[in-house]
Order: sequence, then structure tokens, then C-alpha cells
Amino acid sequence: MNQPGLKVFAGAPFGVAELTEYLRKKFWQDERLRSCAVRGEVSGYSVQRKGHLNFKLKEGSAVLSCFAFADDWYAFPAFADGAALVASGELSTNPWRGEYQLTVRKIALDGVGDAHAIFEERKRRLEVEGLFRVERKRPLPTFPFRVALVSSPMARGAGDFVARLRALRPHVAIEWCETSVQGANAPREIVGALARASQRDVDLVVLTRGGGSFEDLFSFSDEQVVRAVVAVRHPVISAIGHTVDQQLCDFAADAHAATPSAAAERVGFETRALAERSREAVRRIYGTVERRIVERETVLQRTLIRSPLADPRLVLETRRRSVAAADESLAASFVRRLGVKADALEALRVRVRRFDPSSRLVERAGRLRVGERDLRDAVRRTVRARFARIESAWVRLAPAAIRDLERHAVRLELAKARLDGKSPEAILQRGYAIVEHDGRIVRDSASVPLGASITARLSRGTLRARVEAEGLDGNEGIG
Repeated sequence: MNQPGLKVFAGAPFGVAELTEYLRKKFWQDERLRSCAVRGEVSGYSVQRKGHLNFKLKEGSAVLSCFAFADDWYAFPAFADGAALVASGELSTNPWRGEYQLTVRKIALDGVGDAHAIFEERKRRLEVEGLFRVERKRPLPTFPFRVALVSSPMARGAGDFVARLRALRPHVAIEWCETSVQGANAPREIVGALARASQRDVDLVVLTRGGGSFEDLFSFSDEQVVRAVVAVRHPVISAIGHTVDQQLCDFAADAHAATPSAAAERVGFETRALAERSREAVRRIYGTVERRIVERETVLQRTLIRSPLADPRLVLETRRRSVAAADESLAASFVRRLGVKADALEALRVRVRRFDPSSRLVERAGRLRVGERDLRDAVRRTVRARFARIESAWVRLAPAAIRDLERHAVRLELAKARLDGKSPEAILQRGYAIVEHDGRIVRDSASVPLGASITARLSRGTLRARVEAEGLDGNEGIG
């Protein structure tokens, strides 16, 4: 039973070889395909070891593989990648690759392809700008020790460069500035990698990749890539593909190598050669120093023979006498200076005694004792005088104070009498009463309702009453 979604084909399945043969026969049976002419741009031109020719014809994104036997293509006109031509032959299958191809019998040139036309136009324009001038190119460093490698770790050319550099110059360090080397985004990434390499602390920059078709390598002819190569701060070696694959960045670089391996051979001296140069330089330095020492020894011997140094006793005797005279002179000078210093010291002692503070302190202490005694006497006199003045003032002030107190007492008594006459208690003594209702003094009979209880406070005691009637003159109605 068939599984759901599984398409069932009629007939037995083809073998790969059987299907390839079937398609070849189909191509052969079609007269138009058995003898056809195809126009396109050449790419990937290569000759096999047996002499057969392989290339591709391109038109936009469409690609057709082409093959020509050695006996046929020797009669073709000369052409290369980028040429536009018309290839005539039969269409068939390639049993080894599983693809169809055109077996070319004749070639007719048809001008130059678009990609190569762009390449030539761009090359002429940048050359006019001076980007390819030999005068602006910098010499490669003689002793580089750090190299920035702008390439893809997956690129075969980068691997060849690294392997060759490690074999010949292991003392050179590699700093990778990785980028893709093929495809639509390759130019932008290469420009970024070159900018990073320009910022590194290196001696040299190497831009490389392996071989490929003209279209595969065309990223290295991008105008921005060329300008980025020129803008790099360090010298640049460009090794793109092989010599026949030369791109525009190869013209702009400070040096061009035919292959990535050749680029590795241009990075300074080999480690062994450099070591040998160093050893040779050291040997030359040692030889020069030894010769100079021998020359100086010879000059010294001649000088000793011709000078008083030949008999050192003479020189030493002269020096001994000079030392003895200097010793005597130094001793006399020391004695003289010692006497001067002793006199100065004695003079200082006299001056110190003159200004000795002990006698001055005794004198000042006597003055202070006299002053203290005088101050105590003055304080006693002042205190006695103050007390006398206070006693005199007290004698004068006491009678006046008594008279003043008596006068204020009389005034106080009069004020008290006036206040007593106006006090509520005095009024009550004269027979009046104070009437209250609900804790308030009654001033108007209309403010007290009939039947209400009132309180009358007298001079002696209190009366409670009830209002029975309201008198017109206020004298009636209290029961």
C-alpha cells in the first residue's frame, strides 16, 4: 500500500548512467541541438594536460559549459576570458559531471564581453587618476616581523601563503583580517578588512586568494577595493590568483606577486638567511673590535717607549714630592683656619654673656613684685572708697525711700476705699440682690419664662424662687 503523499512514477527507475545515455540520445535526435551556435562571454578559459580546451559561455546569470578537442581548438582564433564569441557545435551530456555541455567545433569572435569592458574602462580611469603610478608606491620593509593577512581562512591561496611563510619565515607573525573573497558582498567586506589592517600594528599587509574564473576574481577589481588598497597605512602586497588573473588591486598595490606562495617569498628575508646575516654581522663587529684593540695596543706601546712612563720611578718621585708639599701646605692652612675659628668662638661667648637673659629675668622679677604690691594697695584703697560711697548713699536714700513708701500706702488706701464702694459685695450690703437664671445674671424680666426657677444672692445667703407672673415695672410676679 502506498504511503500518503508519496508520488508513484510509472515504469522502473533509471540508473544514473542509463539516464545520462538517454539524454545524450535525446540531444542527438534533435537536429537543432545536434548542430547549434551559441553566443556569449568567455569565462574560465583553461587547457587540460591532454591538450583539450574547457571554458564557459556566460550571458547574465546563465552559464553554459563548453569543451573542445585538441584537434579542433588549434584552428580556433586566439581568445581569452572576457571575449565575446559565437561557438558552434553539438549539445551533449558530460557523463562524468552529470551536466550538459557544448562540444565546440568552430569559433567566431564577436567583440569584447561586458565584464572585460568594465574592467578596461575602470583601469583606464583609475590609471589617469594616478592610482597605479610607480612613484606613489612604497618600498617593502626590509625586516618585517608582523604581517596582516587580508583573505578568507577557507581560501586556497591564503593556505598556500601561510604554509610557505611558515616554512621559510617562521619568525614572521600573522594577524588575520578575515573577509570573504568571492560573491556579491565580497567588495564591501574586503574594504572593511583593509581598513582594519591599516589600524593594526604591523609592518606589511598581504591581500591574497587563489585562482578562479574572471568573474570569481572580479571583486578585486571593484573601484572601492582599489581605493582601499591605496589608502592602507602600511605597504601592501597583492597576490590574486595567478599572473594571468591580474586584477586592478594588483596594479594599485605597492608590490604584486604572481601567486600567494610568491607573496610569502617577498616578505623580508628567510629566517635562516636572516640568522646567517646576523651571525655574519656579529663576526664583522668582533673582527673590527679586535683590530681596533690591536691598533690601540700598538699605539700605547710606542707612547710608553717615547714618554717618561717608560721608567715609572721618575713619575712616582715627582708625584711624591708634590704630595708632600701639598700635605705641608694643607696642615699650615688648617692651623691658621683653626686659630681664626677659635677667636671667633671666644668673641661669640663674650656677646652671649652680654646678652645673658638670667640677669634680666632677676631684674624683671623684682619689678613684678613691686608692681604686685602696688596693685594690691591700689585695690584696697579703691574698695574702701567704694564702700564709703555706698554707705553715704544709703544714709541719704533710706529716709527718702521711707517717705516714698508712706506716700504710696496712702494712695493705695484711697484706691481701695473707692473700689470697695463699687464692689458687688458692698452693693449687697445696702440691701440689693443679684438674680441669676441658669447661671446667668438676669437684667431683663422678659428673658425669664413663667414658671422658671431663679436664684437671688443676698448679702447673707441665697434665695430660690419661681416666676409666677411678669410685672410691668419689674416689681411683681415673684412668688
